[in-house]
Amino acid sequence: MKRFLAYLHTQRRALLVWALTAAIFGAVIALYDLPLEPFGYAAALSAAILTAVLAAGWPAWARRCRELEQLAETPPGRDPALPEPEGGEAGLEAAYQQVLRGQAGQMVDRAVEVRARRDDMLDYFTMWAHQVKTPLAAMRLLLQSGGEIPRADLERELFQTGRYVDMVLGYLRLGSETNDLVLAKTPLDPVIRQSLRRFARMFILKKLTLVYNGTDAAPVTDAKWVGFILEQLLSNAVKYTPAGGTVTVLADGRMLTVADTGAGIRPEDLPRIFEKGYTGCTGHAEPTSSGLGLYLCARAAKKLGCTIFAQSEPGHGAEVTLTFPPDGILYE
Repeated sequence: MKRFLAYLHTQRRALLVWALTAAIFGAVIALYDLPLEPFGYAAALSAAILTAVLAAGWPAWARRCRELEQLAETPPGRDPALPEPEGGEAGLEAAYQQVLRGQAGQMVDRAVEVRARRDDMLDYFTMWAHQVKTPLAAMRLLLQSGGEIPRADLERELFQTGRYVDMVLGYLRLGSETNDLVLAKTPLDPVIRQSLRRFARMFILKKLTLVYNGTDAAPVTDAKWVGFILEQLLSNAVKYTPAGGTVTVLADGRMLTVADTGAGIRPEDLPRIFEKGYTGCTGHAEPTSSGLGLYLCARAAKKLGCTIFAQSEPGHGAEVTLTFPPDGILYE
């Protein structure tokens, strides 16, 4: 009954037109004092025709309602199987269906994007959780060993834990939909010196030589994200350079380079070192390597419109270079 009343509601204009027409004819006949019997016959005949037309349209309308109810119970798709629109492809219902298909497509694209971001985040945090366990376990062993705790070892593990926390914060900022870039002409020297100060204790503990002669370079970029990339590169350089080795930082023009005298990277690994989770031969030899640092560097570099690449020879160290875009060109 409710559905039938709803159908009559959709036909309210036809019913209203019939009622107004009948009222007008009745008023005219009454004003001219004409016989009412012909008017009664005409009204009854028109009401019968209107009833027949409404009855003929009822099955199709009810069938379309059932089809739409079934469609509502099916999972959303990019191209929902809507019933044929009334009025043909040029009608109003066809236009509504076109809008609905567009909205459905956007919802599917958004769902795919959200699922991909969720899977990426799950993969990242899974790897990060395994990675951060290493320094935490090392500190636990140092505390449980009894006697005097080696301060240098504890400092090293504590610093590494802090680095992992910085990495996860950077990852969350990279995945954020808000744009926190502050692009401006940025002197690199203060950014580099601040990052080097954070690693000063690690250079001392590992007896590494640092080579940095200052720079006047000031590309258009974001200081915070350049610092984030630089610290990831310094972290790798300190990690893979043996005691007594050398780490060199060079900034010239639009290029910022971090080089070390570590074991280097094999040629077959070079094309993939910026992939998420890829560690290569050198990373396999290092238990704390997860393949996340350079992956985050590549994502941050893309955010800045920069390019990043590495070159190396096994046994002769590695060199990673960040290239800034020309002034006035902020994105690729």
